[in-house]
Amino acid sequence: MRACVSPALRVPAAAAPAFPGGPAGMEPLDELDLLLLEEDGGEEAAPRAELLQKKVEAFFPETVLSQGEDNRYLVLDVETVQNQRGAEEKRLLITASQDRDHEELCILRDSWCLVPVESGDIIHLEGNCTSETWVIDDDFGYVILYPDMLISGTSVASSVRCVRRAVLSETFRVSDPATRQMLIGTILHEVFQKAISKSFAPEKLQELAFQTVHEIKHLKEMYRLNLSQDDIICEVEEYLSSFSKWAEEFMCKGPSSEFPQMQLSLPSDGGNRSSSCNIEVVKSLDIEESIWSPRFGLKGKIDVTVGVKIHRDCKTKYKIMPLELKTGKESNSIEHRSQVVLYTLLSQERREDPEAGWLLYLKTGQMYPVPANRLDKRELLKLRDQLAFCLLHRVNRAAKGEEARLSPLPQIIEDEKTCKYCSQMGNCALYSRAVEEQVDGTSVPEGMLSKIQEETRHLQPAHLKYFSLWYLMLTLESQSTDNRKTHQNIWSTSASEMEEGGNCIGNLLRTEPVKRVCDGQYLHNFQRKNGAMPATNLMAGDRIILSGEDRKLFALSKGYVKKISGVAVTCLLDRNLSTLPETTLFRLDREEKNCDINTPLGNLSKLMENTDSSKRLRELIIDFKEPQFIPYLSSVLPHDAKDTVANILKGLNKPQRQAMKKVLLSKDYTLIVGMPGTGKTTTICALVRILSACGFSVLLTSYTHSAVDNILLKLAKFKIGFLRLGQSHKVHPDIQKFTEEEICRSRSIKSLGLLEELYNSHLIVATTCMGINHPIFSRKTFDFCIVDEASQISQPVCLGPLFFSRRFVLVGDHQQLPPLVLNREARALGMSESLFKRLEQNKNAVVQLTVQYRMNSKIMSLSNKLTYEGKLECGSDRVANAVIILPNLKDVKMNLEFYSDNPWLARVFEPDNPVCFLNTDKVPAPEQIENGGVSNITEARLIVFLTSVFIKAGCSPFNIGIIAPYRQQLRIINDLLTRCSVGMVEVNTVDKYQGRDKSLILVSFVRSNKDGTLGELLKDWRRLNVAITRAKHKLILLGSMSSLQRFPPLEKLFHHLNTEQLISLFIPVASRPSLLSFLYLGPFYIHSWRCAAFLPCFLGRVRVAQVGGDPRGPFRVTGRCGSTEPGQTRWPPRACGDLLTRLASPCPTRTVAMGATKDPTAVERANLLNMAKLSIKGLIESALSFGRTLDSDYPPLQQFFVVMEHCLKHGLKVRKSFLSYNKTIWGPLELVEKLYPEAEEIGASVRDLPGLKTPLGRARAWLRLALMQKKMADYLRCLIIQRELLSEFYEYHALMMEEEGAVIVGLLVGLNVIDANLCVKGEDLDSQVGVIDFSMYLKNEEEIGNKERNVQIAAILDQKNYVEELNRQLNSTVSSLHSRVDSLEKSNTKLIEELAIAKNNIIKLQEENHQLRSENELILMRTRQHLEVTKVDVETELQTYKHSRQGLDEMYNDARRQLRDESQLRQDVENELSVQVGMKHEIELAMKLLEKDIHEKQDTLIGLRQQLEEVKAINIEMYQKLQGSEDSLKEKNEIIARLEEKTKKITTAMKQLEQRLQQAEKAQMEAEDEDEKYAQECLSKSDSLQRQISQKEQQLSKLKIDDIKEANKALQGLVWLKDKEATHCKLCEKEFSLSKRKHHCRNCGEIFCNACSDNELPLPSSPKPVRVCDSCHAILIQRCSSNMP
Repeated sequence: MRACVSPALRVPAAAAPAFPGGPAGMEPLDELDLLLLEEDGGEEAAPRAELLQKKVEAFFPETVLSQGEDNRYLVLDVETVQNQRGAEEKRLLITASQDRDHEELCILRDSWCLVPVESGDIIHLEGNCTSETWVIDDDFGYVILYPDMLISGTSVASSVRCVRRAVLSETFRVSDPATRQMLIGTILHEVFQKAISKSFAPEKLQELAFQTVHEIKHLKEMYRLNLSQDDIICEVEEYLSSFSKWAEEFMCKGPSSEFPQMQLSLPSDGGNRSSSCNIEVVKSLDIEESIWSPRFGLKGKIDVTVGVKIHRDCKTKYKIMPLELKTGKESNSIEHRSQVVLYTLLSQERREDPEAGWLLYLKTGQMYPVPANRLDKRELLKLRDQLAFCLLHRVNRAAKGEEARLSPLPQIIEDEKTCKYCSQMGNCALYSRAVEEQVDGTSVPEGMLSKIQEETRHLQPAHLKYFSLWYLMLTLESQSTDNRKTHQNIWSTSASEMEEGGNCIGNLLRTEPVKRVCDGQYLHNFQRKNGAMPATNLMAGDRIILSGEDRKLFALSKGYVKKISGVAVTCLLDRNLSTLPETTLFRLDREEKNCDINTPLGNLSKLMENTDSSKRLRELIIDFKEPQFIPYLSSVLPHDAKDTVANILKGLNKPQRQAMKKVLLSKDYTLIVGMPGTGKTTTICALVRILSACGFSVLLTSYTHSAVDNILLKLAKFKIGFLRLGQSHKVHPDIQKFTEEEICRSRSIKSLGLLEELYNSHLIVATTCMGINHPIFSRKTFDFCIVDEASQISQPVCLGPLFFSRRFVLVGDHQQLPPLVLNREARALGMSESLFKRLEQNKNAVVQLTVQYRMNSKIMSLSNKLTYEGKLECGSDRVANAVIILPNLKDVKMNLEFYSDNPWLARVFEPDNPVCFLNTDKVPAPEQIENGGVSNITEARLIVFLTSVFIKAGCSPFNIGIIAPYRQQLRIINDLLTRCSVGMVEVNTVDKYQGRDKSLILVSFVRSNKDGTLGELLKDWRRLNVAITRAKHKLILLGSMSSLQRFPPLEKLFHHLNTEQLISLFIPVASRPSLLSFLYLGPFYIHSWRCAAFLPCFLGRVRVAQVGGDPRGPFRVTGRCGSTEPGQTRWPPRACGDLLTRLASPCPTRTVAMGATKDPTAVERANLLNMAKLSIKGLIESALSFGRTLDSDYPPLQQFFVVMEHCLKHGLKVRKSFLSYNKTIWGPLELVEKLYPEAEEIGASVRDLPGLKTPLGRARAWLRLALMQKKMADYLRCLIIQRELLSEFYEYHALMMEEEGAVIVGLLVGLNVIDANLCVKGEDLDSQVGVIDFSMYLKNEEEIGNKERNVQIAAILDQKNYVEELNRQLNSTVSSLHSRVDSLEKSNTKLIEELAIAKNNIIKLQEENHQLRSENELILMRTRQHLEVTKVDVETELQTYKHSRQGLDEMYNDARRQLRDESQLRQDVENELSVQVGMKHEIELAMKLLEKDIHEKQDTLIGLRQQLEEVKAINIEMYQKLQGSEDSLKEKNEIIARLEEKTKKITTAMKQLEQRLQQAEKAQMEAEDEDEKYAQECLSKSDSLQRQISQKEQQLSKLKIDDIKEANKALQGLVWLKDKEATHCKLCEKEFSLSKRKHHCRNCGEIFCNACSDNELPLPSSPKPVRVCDSCHAILIQRCSSNMP
């Protein structure tokens, strides 16, 4: 055995396995070769280990190498060798170590040698490893290629017959059409799944079927397929009897012998056990159980998971097994069985190996056992590996220097039946023609060439090129690193590690009962087992995957976050998890959004279809056909809509009105270029209103939900009705009432008729471009489709909604953000070109909106210079001269006087200076690259500083926006804003700000380096255009000019800014310590406690320490955004009012007196802290000296509780209740239960105490119980940590919100040495008066020794008693005032109610008055309309009377025409009779030929039978035609009768016509007689032929008897071999498997494979040809030839 493999060792071309689907004679290079080719120096440019690492990072970025059950091995090298037996085997050098210091060997033998594994691949191994060597062969072990790529079991099973179909189905998932059979199958699945959990009683089945058919999701599918609801119910009911039959057989109660007997052998039973057993289905354990298997690289949903008892030989075995339901033909096919085998593999993830599964056909109720033997599992896993290889290697490079191109798919099979019913036939032919024909060496079976040509004949070369190019670009984009994200972190990374990234929450417990919102949606509530929720990026509306912390519970359910808080999270999931134990721990993971290319590829495929809509779009988009327009607007506008349209147009400017006209006149499409601030949304809203007024139907779309909802919000204001498609939780709250989901729920739509009425009642339908698979589009075509933000949507995505409209309007601006493309190669090929940009070359279809209402003239000049060449103009002088309003700017300027010698600061806050660029070249502001992101901490701090000052100056945070190109920078800015308590400021990327605006925009360019690196984001000039056009009144740009000006667009921008003198050089001044100098100079001293309080918030976690004992200062400031050290003073963020007040000199010798006034709340906190120290110290000292357990009457203990009560009450918010004002400490104490689960016990005990009636009493009892538990410090520490939760109960200056609270909590730890035995029940805690007795803490006379001090103390005590008495009087006064306020509130409430009632009455009267007026106007209008209608009716009757004579003449002419038709019909009948006579002669000729060919016994007899059937068919056809002629005669008689009635009053010419008709009738009767005679002749002839045939059969029977005798002699001694006895083919001796099935020879009884028994001959025992083996075939042929004369 080798220890290592040479790095230069390569797989020989002759020995390497063929690339699946690859062309013969060409071996595509693997990814490692591609990386070698991309290096400039070729294969020797970099060590192979580095290139191997590059491949792993590119294709498997999140894979964690490991050993164990879910092992992951990296393939370091591959070698194909010949073993001692001369057979080929693959040797893989693998490692499970991240640093690759430990290597192992894996040997692939037998059929596993064909697995296409390459260097750099990730594999999973099943089997045993001996001496660091794995051996995988046909008898033991499995290899799973790319195990983190989870492939559906259905796809693997479908690849049994055709791997190409499976690959196409995974790629074009939306191309599979919905059918009636699929809908019936889905409904039956649901009915069965509900019944197995409830009951199979016939009446219950009827009820379940009725409910299921009336569910809205099934009604939608009926609408899509245009089906009848009653027909579906009838068809479903046909299956219900088989449901009951199955349940009676397998789920009845009785002895084991009464259950059905089946043949089932399990591996665990051993080979000696009988395969016969009785099967009992005990119960259903799960429905649609979703299982992900990272071991086998599979995923799937098991229809039903059942518990089964297997009764065999008086023993019973219980197994949990998968049950697969099928509604189609009872075929027991290999695909169906393969699917069950794969489900047994999936079941091993949740429970022990079931060893078998069940296949139930619902139509007949027949259930088949499917044992999962090793052979079947091995072959299916090999198919899975092949499918995974094809899906991952969809792009290859054939040679060095060539561009990437699409790989050929697996070989096309030549099976006409399989291809005929394949849903991917069109895509298969399209890919073959567009892609594979361009690759040398690809071969197509000759039988399929004509089919491929037929499917693609309508496509031109340009169309095929367009398809192949976009297919390649979409594939490249899907394979980019950012889009390769999988869900493997769920099984490879613990929840605690994932929580650090903010995309996971672990350690969750279900807290409340599960609520069913609707079918398929269940509301779950979760709470952390210990402590509060961690910091997370999850928000309401995020898609999530719920798993168990246990390894066996991966991906239990999917859904989205409904609500999230600091203590709980609420989710809406697609499965009910209440069946799991309550102690189950869960984890929530964000569902990664991969690049969805299924919908774009589906649209691309649809564009190539042979339909009218696809052909039209191909001509417009690919062939660039010129769009057509109507010449006159009057031909489009309805007469009654002209006034409405004119009123709408009055509110638009000239370019907008031109856009309206262009759209109305278009026959194909119109492009509206919406420059920044020109009112694209307003224009679209007006356009929709005009089209609606004209009666046109409109489809309104965009790529994002927010863009669609922004338009709908404007439409709703004009009371324009519309239907919003999509999930409600993704829709704006104000639009949710217009969604289909909410309307169906509110109207209780349960029938197809109501659903059709809903769809047909709305002319305007809105959805996103990805929502085009809705059933409404299957039967509805819109007059117009409007696509907003079309310049940001890629072409295939934008195509989707265009298929369902006659004309379309694209609104966008290609000068702003393009479609987002991550892959560089795809971007270079042109993927960033939108459909808007592609069609913009047709200038006659383009309308530009140039009048903007957003930016003032100074800001607008930037984009005019940079992009729009001066086309933009302000809508009014007010817009052009608008500036930011800062009402407190003067006060801020006074606070900024310290910076008076910094000119940049003076200019940046001036409203009259709308644009300002702050150049940081003179400031050390270098960029940092960490955690894969780019940031600039100095720029971030400056941005936050500017933001806080603007807010102080009076600018609302809602009107401020911060833009940065990198997410890392955004995170830092958000953190700094949070520390400064600056909220509601939107911080986002340029892409997120598209279509948005703010009064003030601050832009951080981040990049500042010396090597000229700018990054792709800043090089995109379109992003720069968006960034500088978001501000209405003020734009502040911040960055390094020397670094940024290397890029031409930015250089152009800086040139314009220099010209306008809008650039300020940011220079720190050395005379005084500015904020920027502090960041880089040593420590300095300040003398304002307010500045000292604010500095940590603005500058990060710096150290601010007092110098001396004076709390007013001075303060020593040190640190550079470091972490806070223990013991360091933490200053509250609220004290940021006077940050920029005077700072002292940087030396400690200079001091400046500051007349700062102490904060009274700070004094209160200090006093309470001192009292707490005295109380706790005194309690501990006295308790230790007391030497026994304390009880409730112990005075120091009572004083301690009084002090704690005062501490907890400090800064408590007053809450207004129904009757009075409430101020209690029970609220925050009750919160401890949620944060500390162990506190639930005392909380429940307090609530259960019968004597407590007030919240204050409960709080006092809680404190006493917490002290007895010795947990008071722990409980209160939880509250101190979660201060954001305490803010609901306390003011910001409260003791519990400040550092003093933390100090008191620390002091409470010392009380753990005290044992307290308190009787809480006996105390009257509700009415106690908490008074602090200061005398307990005063020293005695001996210690003081001063009488004067005693006098002072006595005076103090007298004052204290006076204050207490005064406090009692004030309390009584306050209580009386409270009672008066309550009475006033009650009277005020009554008055308000009476006023509201009066207002409602007035409103009702006004509405009635308005209604009466409208009814009066309606009556007048109806009267006028009735008069007009009456006049029109009178005129119509006059015209009818005048033309009556002309009508009679026309009727006479019609009668003549009908007579001629009758004559022609008779002639046709005679011609058909002559044809029949000719056929009769042909039959006679065939009889003569039959007599001559009597030696060809069986063949001639078959030919006669066929001819006889043809004769019968001819007779039947003649009989049908005769019946048709009789029916036609009857119809003509009725017509003649009606003509007779109408022509009685006409001239005698009509009588002559009647006579002629009678003659025709007689002639027709004669023709009937002739036909009857001929029919009798034909019958007699057929009888004679039958007699002749019977004679021939008698003759043949004599010959057959002889053959049968001979066959019986040959069959003597032969035995019919049983299936289970045969394991190998009799002839070729190959082993049987799923792909190599068993077949009996009908002659000798032996079992052979398909290749050795693919012959059919008629045997004496069977009139039809049957299967025989090759040996019997040769014998029978020889015997037949010897018998022939």
